[in-house]
Amino acid sequence: MLNTPERITTDILVIGGGSSGLWTAKGAKEADPNADVLIVDKSFRDWGGLMHLSGGDLEVCRGGDSAEDWVKDFTYYWDGLCQQDVMETIWQQSHEIFEEYQRLGCTYLKDDEGSYRSVPQRSLDHVRLFPVAVKGTGGPNARAAMIREMERLGVRRLGRIEITELIKKNDRIVGAVGFNYVTGQPLIFQAKAVVIAAGIASWKPSYNQNTACGEGPCLAFRAGAVLRNFEFLHIWNVPRDFEWEGQTVLMPLGAKFVNREGEVFMNRYSPILGPNTDPHYITRGMALETLAGRGPITLDLSAIEEKDHPIVRPKAGRHLLHYDKLIDEGIDFFRDKFEWITQVQLSNGAVETGENGETAVKGLYCAGRCRSLDPGVYMGGFALMTTAITGRMSGRAAAEFIAGAEAVDLDTKAAASMLEATFAPLGKEGVTPAEVLTDLQKIITPYDVSILKTAGALHRAQQQLQQLREEKLSHLAAADPHYLLKLEEVKAIADVTDFYLTAALFREDSRAGHFRADFPHRYDDWLCWVNLYNEGGRAVPKKKFVPTADYKFPVERFYCDNFTF
Repeated sequence: MLNTPERITTDILVIGGGSSGLWTAKGAKEADPNADVLIVDKSFRDWGGLMHLSGGDLEVCRGGDSAEDWVKDFTYYWDGLCQQDVMETIWQQSHEIFEEYQRLGCTYLKDDEGSYRSVPQRSLDHVRLFPVAVKGTGGPNARAAMIREMERLGVRRLGRIEITELIKKNDRIVGAVGFNYVTGQPLIFQAKAVVIAAGIASWKPSYNQNTACGEGPCLAFRAGAVLRNFEFLHIWNVPRDFEWEGQTVLMPLGAKFVNREGEVFMNRYSPILGPNTDPHYITRGMALETLAGRGPITLDLSAIEEKDHPIVRPKAGRHLLHYDKLIDEGIDFFRDKFEWITQVQLSNGAVETGENGETAVKGLYCAGRCRSLDPGVYMGGFALMTTAITGRMSGRAAAEFIAGAEAVDLDTKAAASMLEATFAPLGKEGVTPAEVLTDLQKIITPYDVSILKTAGALHRAQQQLQQLREEKLSHLAAADPHYLLKLEEVKAIADVTDFYLTAALFREDSRAGHFRADFPHRYDDWLCWVNLYNEGGRAVPKKKFVPTADYKFPVERFYCDNFTF
């Protein structure tokens, strides 16, 4: 029997306690010190999300650099799918965030003359990454700094909470329901505004990519928000036998992926850029090389100069733990070759928002990676910078909204009914979430579904997903509240898989992080975003054309034109 729900009231409910959630709370409290801000996170309180696990490096358009030049680079890099006005605002604020992190105690690498070291990104003219002073310390330091800020600002935080539904009244979000997956306590949250800062979605491919499962975008979609960029997957190249972060720095410094014959194979697919490019183009090359019998693929670091080793050799944290394990196994990361593989890590799909994170639903905002910005090609330090800026923007916007909004009492009976539905599988016999997760991973990972996509393969995957829904997803059960959390995660991953297949099948061209082997070129009539609209619970794809006439810079160069696959 369901326990009596506990009711918690706040002004601004922030779902997610990573970088964007913490910066959302900071922005809200700085805009309105009297606002009550509550962060609820799925992990333990104050863990800091994937920020804590990150390297901590930042992309920064520093004072004296031109934000307009950066926007031009991104418009080119993203093959035109760039919200130029939003990106200009972001890069105008990036130096301020860089300075704020340093004020909070974070440090960044400098040369002997005291100037900041930086690494150019993806063969672009202006975009640069600024590494932390000591590799392995950046993420933990940023997390610790932001938790100190939460204490200073008086932000409330709760951990071990899974949010399962948003509550609407009169077409406005007025709260959410969820549960504590340790105690099993059902919870009703009443709020004047809600900010989703819960990340995007993964298929749980490895231990540091197993937390964000898509609940945030799914919550927003069910509430009536519009989704965007779901045809783009975050497909990385990773060592087969261990985990490593930092390829974004390795490639500009001279690292090269080579095939079984020792060839720098990316020179075949892009004589212009070669190996110094985005992993999403490299993974296409890896897939084609493997299919041609020229695998396995290894990483050659011999060209990295000794003076640059401090940038990539870890000195602390989980990165040092991995490095020391390799040494114990007799593997020299900088001299020995080891196999790398492609890995479907994340969905790039998220929620369409206005400039300040506002969604199509009144009272609902999105921040960080839950807010759709990039079309599936990535560069180092981008997410850590944009989560901070968009979090602060959404927090300020939410504070401004509640200042002019009357409190709306939610329907406790309706909220309790939502919780009854959530708890229905608890304690029953049925299919385990782990079994369904494995099936979802098998659906999404084949080359012709994720990397070299074809209509036939995407249709096949849709049929497999439908069969999975009928045979297993509809029979999910949870032995205890912990497995009820896992059940909710798997339901979200299944919905994200559906969103991905729908959008990937709809977009019949190739650009940025999306490649259709049956439509291998970009086409002018696809200079648009693929938006997904909730029509009767079904995701319906529609084109939303890039408003080139309203933007400062013409779309006349395309990064994808540097490649032939």
